[in-house]
Amino acid sequence: MPTLTKFEKLLIKKLSEGKSQREVSEEFYNERIKSNSLSSIEKHIADLRARFGAKNMFHLGVMMNSSK
Repeated sequence: MPTLTKFEKLLIKKLSEGKSQREVSEEFYNERIKSNSLSSIEKHIADLRARFGAKNMFHLGVMMNSSK
């Protein structure tokens, strides 16, 4: 399993709570977390999908959940 950064762990946590990418972006902005633009969030998710070999967000979630 690829190593996750603190930022990626927080991003995954927010997404697992059912938040949309836009909602995550807004929360990160309000919490003054860097890389908070919507395009940055999308880029991080695309990178995670590539690293895990996931075909879509659902596949990524299943892969991450099964690796626990």
